[in-house]
Amino acid sequence: MQTGTIGSEKFSVIGLGAYELGQDQGWSGAREVLTAAIESGTDWLDTSEAYYDEFNERTVGAAMRDVGVPIKVSSKVAPDASGFRADQVRKACTGSLERLGIDRLDMYLLHYPDETGVPLEETWTAVRQLVDDGLVVLAGLSNFDQAQIELCQTVGPVDVVQEGLSPIDHLDTLELARWCSRQGIGVVTYEPLGSGMLAGAIQSPEDFVRVVDDYEEWGFWKRLFAPGRFERSEVVREGMQAIAERIGCSLPQLAIAWNIQQEGVSATLAGTSNPVHARTNAEAADVVLTRDQIDEIDALIPLGPTFA
Repeated sequence: MQTGTIGSEKFSVIGLGAYELGQDQGWSGAREVLTAAIESGTDWLDTSEAYYDEFNERTVGAAMRDVGVPIKVSSKVAPDASGFRADQVRKACTGSLERLGIDRLDMYLLHYPDETGVPLEETWTAVRQLVDDGLVVLAGLSNFDQAQIELCQTVGPVDVVQEGLSPIDHLDTLELARWCSRQGIGVVTYEPLGSGMLAGAIQSPEDFVRVVDDYEEWGFWKRLFAPGRFERSEVVREGMQAIAERIGCSLPQLAIAWNIQQEGVSATLAGTSNPVHARTNAEAADVVLTRDQIDEIDALIPLGPTFA
């Protein structure tokens, strides 16, 4: 698989989003998905202490031990889990290392901004200290805006940022990625399939409602699936499906390929609980789009829900 450079490190352009592996440390499916991803050229995965109240990290750690093949790991500290005070950040990192069964993290990110008043400079100083101490290779920010990234840069380097991106959602990331590229900051994107809309599994808002009890509380329901939004999401999906069929790839592969070919994007995270999908997602790295094909997809974007 192709690799992207983040800081001084190389990562496969498609990483495994481990959230979908759930919280069952004994689930053989986690091992099967991890094995399929590795065999397909994926060399890293992403988790967080906030996923299933630390149990996702435990599940990932158990799966990695069972598979027995080295894989790079990214994790995150959350302000409403461990907290963003300096001592809390260090404790969070060592806790993640213990649950994962490793001695250093290849990426460690602040999961999202703190709203309790902890100065970002204090938190970022603590993260950079983890790098200095050898517990973390690359330090980054997830779901932070440009001004917050710039503030952190006054304290110490920001190696990577993680943001959502798909042709139907998180489109502000396109400009942020270009800015990050000029700063020498790597960009990892998540939700390349538009919260499942571009995976082809959700054919109507009712499909979403059936599987998510508190669906109205989710931001991506409001952005992509609510009345007036779903219809626009569907227009983009149908347009992309036609392009995918003409190219000879699947719709998810087309969405992932579009993502990793955006200016400034170093890699994207594709999450799944299905080993077959782990393989086909990884194969998206081989889908090289022409400028005309990218332009076709870009022409669909204004028809989507972001512009409702």
